[in-house]
Parts: sequence; C-alpha cells; structure tokens
Amino acid sequence: MFNYWGFGLRILSEIEFPELLSCEFSVPDVVIKYGITPETISGIQLTKKGFFYKIDEQALLFKVTNVANYYAFGGHTVVVEPCAEQEMRTIRLYILATVMAGILTQRKLLPFHASAIIRNEALILIAGESQAGKSTTLAGLIKRGFNIFGDDVLVLKKDEDQMVLVSASYPMIKLWDDTIEKLNDDAFRDRSFRIKYDLEKFGIFFHKQFNKDQYPIKKIYIIKKKDIPDVSIKTLSGINAFEALRSHIYRPILLQSNTMLSRSFTILTELSKSAVILEVSRPLVCNPADLINHIEASILQ
Repeated sequence: MFNYWGFGLRILSEIEFPELLSCEFSVPDVVIKYGITPETISGIQLTKKGFFYKIDEQALLFKVTNVANYYAFGGHTVVVEPCAEQEMRTIRLYILATVMAGILTQRKLLPFHASAIIRNEALILIAGESQAGKSTTLAGLIKRGFNIFGDDVLVLKKDEDQMVLVSASYPMIKLWDDTIEKLNDDAFRDRSFRIKYDLEKFGIFFHKQFNKDQYPIKKIYIIKKKDIPDVSIKTLSGINAFEALRSHIYRPILLQSNTMLSRSFTILTELSKSAVILEVSRPLVCNPADLINHIEASILQ
C-alpha cells in the first residue's frame, strides 16, 4: 500500500500514483483499492459515449469503456476494477479526475477547474475556457518568479467562519506540446511523463514545492477568447461573477441532487463576494507574453 497526500486528503492506495505526494500518516481519509464493482447502484443514471454514470449523494458508479469500472462511496472508499490489459496511466487518469471529484462532492467539498499561484498568503486563481491559455499563463507567471500552488483541479470548502478556503490537488502541471514549445524554458521541457498515451499533453512535476496548506482566494482571472484586437480585463460582480464561477465547477455532471447543487451555490456565492472576479478577454490569436503581461500587471496592483 502507498500513502499519499492529494486534494487536501490523506490517501491510502493499492495503486501507485507518481502524480501524488508521498506522505506519512496513520489514519487515511480515503482508501483506493482493487476489487469487483457493483453492476448497478441506486441513483440517477447518465450515459455519454464511452462513459456510464450512476450517481447519488454518497455513491458514484463510473464505467469507462475498455478502461475500468470505478465505485466511489461514502467519501472514503474507491474500488477499481480494471479492464484486461489496460495500461495503468489511463486508469489513474480517471481516478484523479472524475472519481476523486465524486469523493470530494460526497465529502461536501467542491472541485473547481482552475490553476493557482500563491502570493502574500492568499491565492490568485486562473481559470478559462479550453485552449484559452490557462496553463500557458500559469507557466509564464512561474517563469517570472510567482510560486505555484496548483494546476487543473482545486478543492473549495467553507470553514467555520464561512470563509472559502482552497486545497491543491496534486503536484503536477499539465502542458500541451505546443505550449511547451512556446514557453521555450528548461523548466518546462520534460516530456517524459505523457498524461495519456494518445494525447500530446505532458505532466511537469513539482513535488518539492507542493503546498499542503489551505488558503483564501484574493483574485480569480477567467480567460475568454473573443474576436477582439487586444487583451482587456474587467471586474465582474453580482450574478455575472457567480455565473462565471459556476461555469468552472469541475465535473458538474456529478452534482445531480438539490442538496449538492445548493451546497455548490452557497460556496460560489460566498466566493463571488469575498474574492475579486476578473474576466480577461483575449484575441483569438494572442501572443502569450501579451496575455501574461496584462494579468501580471493586474496581480501586482
């Protein structure tokens, strides 16, 4: 068995995860093990091409064709039933994504799709549409001396004082091959860890810099591609801020009950009040340095 820290949780696993941080503890929050998953469970059933979901508030049955069946329940246990001869990297990928998102929602936490840097004991989040430049911006800010907190998935929770705090998921940045080329930096050249065998996307690890603490959020930048000539930044408030945040819930398909939806509404409403929410509009064809310059200048204000 392997001991890890990830998603703000102590994870005991039969599966080895190079993507996670090794950690010593006596009592785990989550156990990941091999086993036989149920054929079905109670709850709402959803299907997409290659995927089957059965969801209720305390259980997720998730089947990925020709990869594995996964059963996550109680916010504390994941059972993995791999398909014959499937390579482990793909099996792990779905655990770190949809399956752990299911565990988090069962634990009354909210997975959020964004990257983050830490500055003055608070977080700056960077979210965005697919291919909008989120990872490029994160890597560019790191090159300029900012400290990374997390990439891709963050975990939101409300503390006893109703403040929204954030935990990082795992110590890995995911970069597309063309992004690595654009960055042209030795710190991001390593292509030895492919995220998935059929993707030109690679994991860059930062285990030594990984921060296990929780922090509040100061600003959230949401990058959008538009048919405009120049980068611009505007502050969002009220319902506009809330809707912008809601569109970046990670794996929203898992929020199928009124209780889950209400919980996410409460967290995002508080976040829209306590953090500065900024929409960054960028041209369809955009120089990465120009985008990074604008965001950096705004961060330093």
